[in-house]
Amino acid sequence: MTTNRTTFLIVGFMIVNCSALHQFKRRRSPTAIPLHQKHRILLHGEFDVHFTEATKEEFWDDGPIDIYEAFDQHSYKTLDTCNNICHADNPVCSATSKNEFNGLTEKDLIVPKPFLARGQYVFEWEKKYLSYPPLTDTKTLPDLELSKVTVENTRQGVVRCKILETIHGRLDVVDGYGRQRTKGDDVVRVWMKGSNPTGYAVVGDVLDLKNGSYVFSVKCLWTGLSSLHVAIAYPREFIRTFIHQIHIGATRFMTATFKNGNYNEDTICFQTPNIPGWECICNFSKFGYENYYCGRPRTNHLTCDDWINGGYLSVPTPHDVTGAERSLIKSIATIPQQRTVAHNFKISTENTGNVFPELQPCHMSNKNVTWTTAMPKGIWTPGNIWKSLVCKDVGVINTDWTLNCLRNTSVWIFGDSNARFTYDMILALTKCNKTEGGYPLRGTCIKPETGLTINVFCHEGPVYTYSQRSDNFTVPNFIQKLPKNQKHILIIQYYLHYTASHLAVLSLRMKSLRAAIEKLLEENPIVLIGLRGPHIASLYYNYNHAVGGDPLGPQYIHIIRDRFKGLEDKIVFLDLWEMSIGIENFDYHPPQYANLEMFKFLLSFQCN
Repeated sequence: MTTNRTTFLIVGFMIVNCSALHQFKRRRSPTAIPLHQKHRILLHGEFDVHFTEATKEEFWDDGPIDIYEAFDQHSYKTLDTCNNICHADNPVCSATSKNEFNGLTEKDLIVPKPFLARGQYVFEWEKKYLSYPPLTDTKTLPDLELSKVTVENTRQGVVRCKILETIHGRLDVVDGYGRQRTKGDDVVRVWMKGSNPTGYAVVGDVLDLKNGSYVFSVKCLWTGLSSLHVAIAYPREFIRTFIHQIHIGATRFMTATFKNGNYNEDTICFQTPNIPGWECICNFSKFGYENYYCGRPRTNHLTCDDWINGGYLSVPTPHDVTGAERSLIKSIATIPQQRTVAHNFKISTENTGNVFPELQPCHMSNKNVTWTTAMPKGIWTPGNIWKSLVCKDVGVINTDWTLNCLRNTSVWIFGDSNARFTYDMILALTKCNKTEGGYPLRGTCIKPETGLTINVFCHEGPVYTYSQRSDNFTVPNFIQKLPKNQKHILIIQYYLHYTASHLAVLSLRMKSLRAAIEKLLEENPIVLIGLRGPHIASLYYNYNHAVGGDPLGPQYIHIIRDRFKGLEDKIVFLDLWEMSIGIENFDYHPPQYANLEMFKFLLSFQCN
């Protein structure tokens, strides 16, 4: 295995002033930053987390902050008494069209606004990463050639194991100076792939020792030679930068067009109420758009009710980053690989007659088996076939089997463009060609002879594409109106359109979704629901990977698990994270065979 080393250039250090006109009162300890200083920070825009105090523990005495309180800090912006003020030094004030906004973001001129005041956080992992100092020297990052992988019971570079045995290893992370890193919190992934025969893949468990070392384990589940892959997908310095961009509001925005008669105006929109260039904003929850905000038109001839459609903006360049952080972001964006650590180990698995234990068929199993945190939950086998290890799935499926399973059933798919890809896959599998409409609006395909209807919906905003205003549509509202006492299968995913914002938005969305699912299942318990998790996507937002993508995938999954605690026996969790690591996915659209295997696994809980 060969690994290219990257040379970084430290080009400087940039501080960005942001403004958010709001005062707040929080409890503080005697060692906390004085409250008047925090008022000044939020009121006058001295939002700089890059000074020495940012790394002191007392800095964080102001958090954690409740999710609702985080949003309420900005509620004054939606009041009718709020007036937009255009500051001469803010170029977004003079912009009047989407094209001009795009020019601003590409030139790095939009001055972001913070969602949270300095020292505030909602989740403990935010505090953990933001407590680390900014990166100033790229040679202190993990070096993929100098870092060391060791595996127990290795002889002459070969690790021998038997079927169903587990091998154990360790990763010691070394920086560019040849020094052992002394802290953890890097994103480390481990998987094994069959090399003779090929087509097998399985993901391993990783434990962070918090001292620069990680121990891992992986099961030997096929005979022959295999390769071991240990990757430092993201160093902790990148995760810190990622979270920092979200905190200060330097992320991916959308636009809104307001029109009434001869008057029209475009403004900027986002999922949290920190809109750059506008002090006063529209809260579109009144239209059913939960946690979606746009700048209020400056002209008195237009109101929030005059919103007619939305568009998307270019991905902005990083803000308030050091030269070393900018180089790190660039290297992550331009190398769409798993960033594996160099080593020469091979795994040789002997056939000793051991066989997989007989599993209970999925359709006879409790759905809570899909929520287990134990790894692995499945294994890739030759032919791109996923074999579940938590229950016995139906194996290989074809058109006839699928149509029989889906007889007199309505399939509903909700999500982003990955929902559309899943929809297309199901159409091909069922040979359904009588289609109506199309994504991002509702798309439907009907097979009258079997009573099968397949539907796809784009989830509620934000949707980073052109879209017309659609009042009162949310996935939670819609699924509660499905016809009762009928067979329905639901596949629901919120992912890549939400990773550019603070995950408080996702948490609130999952709360609403849970309430809707509980009500749906009370009225129609035969509904089969698949909640699709995130997948790794190292190419997403490759222009600036620090404003969206998969770096917070594990935290995303934790939020899902937390919000749906107690409902695990009623919902199938579709773990695309493990599946996508095994196939070394890098695109934001996993291959269609992954969607097929995901769908097969879901149907295994309905049919045999």
